[in-house]
Parts: sequence; C-alpha cells; structure tokens
Amino acid sequence: MDQKLEKLSLLKLLTEDKARRLARQAKLEHVWSSNALEGNSLTLEETSSIINDGITVGKSVKETLEAINLSQAYDYMLMLAEDKQELTESVTKKLNRLVMFNTAKTHELAGTYRKGKAWPKGYEDQSYISPIAIADNMKQLINWSKENKERLHPVIYAADLHQKFVSIHPFTDGNGRTARLLMNLALIQADYPVINISPTARQEYMLTLAESRKNGKVEIFEEFIIRYILES
Repeated sequence: MDQKLEKLSLLKLLTEDKARRLARQAKLEHVWSSNALEGNSLTLEETSSIINDGITVGKSVKETLEAINLSQAYDYMLMLAEDKQELTESVTKKLNRLVMFNTAKTHELAGTYRKGKAWPKGYEDQSYISPIAIADNMKQLINWSKENKERLHPVIYAADLHQKFVSIHPFTDGNGRTARLLMNLALIQADYPVINISPTARQEYMLTLAESRKNGKVEIFEEFIIRYILES
C-alpha cells in the first residue's frame, strides 16, 4: 500500500504544468463518465457538443439536462476547491441541488435529504440507512472529515469520503454523481488530478462499493481507487 501511495504522490508533479491545458478535457470526461455510470447514453462527443458548444444532439431532454447540470455542478466544485472550502452539509446539499436541478421528480427533492427507504440496484437486501438517521450520519461524516482530512493520505481520504457518503446515500437521487464530485474536490484541494471512473469499470466500481459497505471495510474501495489511478 505504501509503495502505491508513493507512486500516487508523483502524479502531483506530473500535472502541475499541464493543469490548465487538461482542465477542460478533465471536466468533459467527468461529466460524460459520471453520467454514463448512472445510465446516461450520451457519448463523449455528444456531451462535448452540449456543454462546450451549446448544441443539442437529438437525445432525450432528461439526458441533455443531466449533462448541463453536472457541468454546472463541476464548475461549482472547482470554485469550492479554489476557495479551499471545507466540507459542510450545505456544500453537499448545494452540489446535489445542482446535479439534480430540473431532473428531480420535484424541485424540492434536489438537495434535500431523502424521506424514503433506498437500496443499491441489484442489492435490494442491503438497504441504506433509515431516513431518520441521515441527518445524524451526515453530521458524523462532516466531523470525520475535519478530523481526518489532514491526517490521512489525500487519496485515501478522498476514497473514504466517497465511500462513506455513498453508504449514507442521503439524497433521493444523484448520490453517486455527488460522491464523485466530493471525491474530486478532495483530490484537487490536495493538488491531485481528477479521477474519472470509466463506464467500462462500472461493475467493479459498484461491486467494491457494495462489498466495502457490507463488510464495513473501506480498504476494499481504497484499493480499487488506488489501483484504478495507477492503471489509468
């Protein structure tokens, strides 16, 4: 593990002089891949036409709006990173509100904690925490962040933040996209490059999240993220 983390530290040196040139491509790939992980059928090129050129491409209104929404949420995430904003419940709610703007079943659902039961698709026997426990669990997550952001290796912290947030699953929808934004916010604030999980890795990604939650071992997801970065 330590050797892998040492290799990850070298990535910071590789990206400093390329950050500005790669930023636009990283954003495009994030919007495309993060939405694709949730079932959006837009291609990378179609996503580029929508968010970079303002051109619709004959896909559904919902999928088009998902690209626009996540693009705006990503910009907000970058602003948070630049401002060195610490993690708060308000930050998570604002990110989710931007992600789900105009695509949630009702406007009130975007950025507000869910009031119903939820479970991961394909894992109906592993329901997420009860709605009445969400607020307390989110407060615990914020406290955990304050205590561990500087203590843990940045990549470990980012992976754990993602895993813990998804395990709470606080919102009605958009939790995965919000979690990936939070993970990348943590990485950017530590001068690491953005991680964009390819849709081709979806099965392993979802499996490691489910297994880490079921077994209570965040190390399972940490290993996936570290390996994914090193193999990308």
